[in-house]
Amino acid sequence: MAMTGVMAGWLIVNADKALRDWGFVCENGRIVELAPNSKLAGRPGVADCRDSIVTPTFTNTHTHMYETIAHGAVEPNLSLKSLLEDFWWPVVENRQTLETIRLTAEYAALECLGSGVTLINDILEAPFAERGRRLFTEESVLRRAGMKAILSLESNERISTENGVENLEENRDFILAMRDTGSSDIRGTICTHTTFSCSVPFLKKAAGMAREMDEYIQIHMNEGPDECKCAYDVYGMTTAELYKKIGFWEGGKAWANQCSCMEPVELNIMGQMGVGISTQPRSNALCNAGIAPVADMLKNGIQVGLGTDNGEGNFYENMRYLALMQMGKNYSKHALPPLKAYEIATAMGARGLGYTDVGQLDAGFSADFQVLTGTAAIRLKEHNVVQEVFWRKDPKDIQAVYVNGELVARDGRAVHLDGERIRKEFRECLSDFWAGQPYQIG
Repeated sequence: MAMTGVMAGWLIVNADKALRDWGFVCENGRIVELAPNSKLAGRPGVADCRDSIVTPTFTNTHTHMYETIAHGAVEPNLSLKSLLEDFWWPVVENRQTLETIRLTAEYAALECLGSGVTLINDILEAPFAERGRRLFTEESVLRRAGMKAILSLESNERISTENGVENLEENRDFILAMRDTGSSDIRGTICTHTTFSCSVPFLKKAAGMAREMDEYIQIHMNEGPDECKCAYDVYGMTTAELYKKIGFWEGGKAWANQCSCMEPVELNIMGQMGVGISTQPRSNALCNAGIAPVADMLKNGIQVGLGTDNGEGNFYENMRYLALMQMGKNYSKHALPPLKAYEIATAMGARGLGYTDVGQLDAGFSADFQVLTGTAAIRLKEHNVVQEVFWRKDPKDIQAVYVNGELVARDGRAVHLDGERIRKEFRECLSDFWAGQPYQIG
């Protein structure tokens, strides 16, 4: 029998609203009504979660599933541009195949579902893998897993302009193919890279393609000081000023990833032009990229999302890093309150990427939710239950995960993926991929 609703001990509607002994009615995977449990009891198809906390799932607004293949590798201690040129481009990205793309997508999907993430914005960097099949390989895995996703190929000129254009065209073809499905659960975007890996004519071509399709354009931007310096040295202005000058962000659908090293003028420009930003606190710290000025982004009216960058990790922990780093950076516990960080990880991130029906549990929204253990060391009240989830819940507390009202994970295990087979093949893939390379641990 299809799910018709949920009875929750605590229903977290959004960052600002939690209801005791309430649930919801859903039809065809969408919430149509919130209701007290007394009204839902006895209805066929209603899940009984009265001992649990029911909360929205997370949106990972910037990730690279293929990067899970770097498990066990020790990166050189370099700033971003040198790290890309000496390690990531030649050793990791250029060696991707359809097989590694499939396996890393499968493994990343297990990680996501085990951490309450059901919508991802993934950028694939595999310039030499078989053209025309790269994004469809990822799409097949995620659709089987029951997840939602925005998928794109990073397109730049580091290999050649021709290679970059081919990747742009593959993004375009994938966008059209996903539109033909009639569903926005999996979408494509136009994606390019940075001002130091792309010429101005190439950036203009990518932005024009996005505008013609009325689709999002996304980039990596100012991941540490390298690109900031490059923009000043080559163009005599900040990165955001350059993008504004060339008309890159005109059209109203733009997303920038990283943005850990930003000038106030850049945040002002991006706020005025409606450019959303994904921040990756844990990854930026690991990559010597600094701490993004998230509190200042919000003050400029920017829609902010939370990402992992490397396709792995405890998303609850990442959400806490987001708040704690802003508190430390700004010397204030109020720099980024937990409820705002929770909103960034759920509704704000999804909204910034164009999903207006994901990230909260209210009428008109998709029935995408987590069922968490209801135990707590404190007495739960309307004013503290979201903070309890924020500070103290973890993947081990996730009892079930649903997307569009369909069960996709239970007790940490993906329902539609063979976790044992995937982990075995993934370990074998890692061993083969890093054999003979000087970047292994041990």
